[in-house]
Amino acid sequence: MNEYTEPRFASSALITIDTQNDFTLDDAPAQVAGTKEVIPNMVRLLNSYRKKGLTIIHVIRLYFTDGSNVDLCRRQIIEEGKEIAAPESHGAELVSDLKPDASLKLSADDLLAGKMQHIGSNEFVMYKPRWGAFYGTRLEEFLTDRKLDRFMSIEMSCFFKKIHSLF
Repeated sequence: MNEYTEPRFASSALITIDTQNDFTLDDAPAQVAGTKEVIPNMVRLLNSYRKKGLTIIHVIRLYFTDGSNVDLCRRQIIEEGKEIAAPESHGAELVSDLKPDASLKLSADDLLAGKMQHIGSNEFVMYKPRWGAFYGTRLEEFLTDRKLDRFMSIEMSCFFKKIHSLF
């Protein structure tokens, strides 16, 4: 490790990706197997960041029910009527255990307009229009403006479950 790759937690952000009800809960329409089981570990990590006052960003997907903003691999099933992470739906919400306040609701209109929703003292939610959290978003600008030069990502996917640091 060297000065460019060593962890610097004070200037880092914790980023959760797609930890929404429709991808996590039992019998969810797009459940990623194993995600629910790692929620307790995610909560411990989130609480550690919260306790230290470090930045947390929850990156989410929102799919219009007409399929117009959906990735090609899921577009047909949405167009055929399957609802996944639809704006203002229960399925689009962050898993309650991950929120700083379980009663908090996401503002789909603000998120879809590219705004960061402030949900805790140093905790935010942002919408991503495609698979990558940096594609078509202001995430890089947000991190740079706050002089955050490291981040840890918690991402669940259909192919793997991982917690990794990116430098």
